[in-house]
Amino acid sequence: MDQDRFAHLFADNITLNPLELESVRHEIEARTTAIHQLELQIGVLKAEREKYQTLLSPLRRNLLPPEILGEIFAFSVSTSPKFSWDHQLNTLCLVCKQWRAAALVKPALWAEVGWVCIDAPQNLDVGKVGVWLSRSGKVKKSLRIVGDHGAEDGPACPLLHSELRSLLVDGPPLDDLSLSCTYAECLEAVLSGIQSTSAKSQSCDSIHSLTLGMERASVMSFGRVCRILDRFPTLRALSLDPSEYYEFIHDGELPESLPFGNLTTLSITCDWPEALVLGILRNCAGLETLTLDTQGCPRSYNPSYPHYLPILLPKLRTLQLKEVDLSSRDTEILRYLRAPSLHTLDVGFYPLDRLDPDEDNVTDIGFDIASLVNERPNRTTNLQHLRFESLAITSQGLYHILSALPTLTHLTLERLESDSRLFRDAHTFGTKLLPRLKTLKIHNASELFKFKYSDVYAYLKMRKEGVTAESPDYLEEVELTVPFERRDSAFGDRYWYTSELAKSGLRLSVADV
Repeated sequence: MDQDRFAHLFADNITLNPLELESVRHEIEARTTAIHQLELQIGVLKAEREKYQTLLSPLRRNLLPPEILGEIFAFSVSTSPKFSWDHQLNTLCLVCKQWRAAALVKPALWAEVGWVCIDAPQNLDVGKVGVWLSRSGKVKKSLRIVGDHGAEDGPACPLLHSELRSLLVDGPPLDDLSLSCTYAECLEAVLSGIQSTSAKSQSCDSIHSLTLGMERASVMSFGRVCRILDRFPTLRALSLDPSEYYEFIHDGELPESLPFGNLTTLSITCDWPEALVLGILRNCAGLETLTLDTQGCPRSYNPSYPHYLPILLPKLRTLQLKEVDLSSRDTEILRYLRAPSLHTLDVGFYPLDRLDPDEDNVTDIGFDIASLVNERPNRTTNLQHLRFESLAITSQGLYHILSALPTLTHLTLERLESDSRLFRDAHTFGTKLLPRLKTLKIHNASELFKFKYSDVYAYLKMRKEGVTAESPDYLEEVELTVPFERRDSAFGDRYWYTSELAKSGLRLSVADV
């Protein structure tokens, strides 16, 4: 490339002849090719630089303390929904020696075993379970074991293997134990074995939380399992997943005495009639947390049961009803509970395809919830947190519930199946709706019922504009989750809405799903 022969062309404004034009084009092409080659070389050099840079990372130089790396492992393992805890942890330990060492110095990583499924004695390897748990040091340990008989006329229960008994008796002391099997008699034998073996065993004195699952039980066998619990002095949390109700049909009642007086937490997953559930709760005066899960099955009704008497739970703080059939009368159980200290009520309904809510049943649900706070002895006086999930209800029905709960400070509506008229017309009510409310969360309201998020914004804005010295407003935070396809119609400019409400001291966050 000779630039001297083109010097006169740069110096003067001379018209180029065809030969000169062709030469200039050649020079341009040559330089373009050179630039391209240099860019390729630069790209290769940058890639090589990044490759060498990885050798200087803190992990490769062991600059990141093992304790910090262990904390990262604990966070990553606990937040992954795709793989089991043990699978993720084993994968991390196979990356390199440093990662394995970091995992081993984090005892909390090894405190849970939830993958032991025993369907035959020969498949049992409790040695690995013992080694795994021994790495957790003094951290509270959790073990979950499932026994499967297979065919009804199969061999003896796999949970009765001597090695499993040795693990439960002589292994690391457990804080949380979960046992599930086909028959209640299996659980009775395992629990009895724990208590009858060597006196040096600490199993009975260390278990604070126990989960029992059984597919088949009679009143007699269920009662024997429950009475064994009286020999666990430290037991405070119990989760029961008993057999279906048809096993109890011919007996019609629970054992006379259930040793649940020391429990502070109780979870029952069953569709037993109200009378049976209330019979259990009569023995639970110390409860602070109660969860009743029907898994979408309506409770059966037997008119031969005696008239229900109120159940006093003086210490109950949190009550959760899970997967309630909206077409059933399962929330009626609230009418028989007296919970003066109740702070949190969480009601989740079994999601079904509905076009219109059942107005009659929704009204009953409203009365059931309002019965907790009705004027009477031992009524709830300070209910602050309320959460509904998959509730199909009219605006009028929702107003009937919320207007009866003026002490609420936190309201969460998950997958609400209703329109937004409650918020649109709130300013027309005679009294202020939820006067003490501090936090409002509405997530994934159903589009089928024409829920308009703009009505919620108008409600929030009007609520703040109506503040006076006599009528202060405590609302501080609002969370809205809007389906992605509706974000433009719900909020044209969410940042403008957020900034406008921020001027009045209200934090508004809007997320897409």
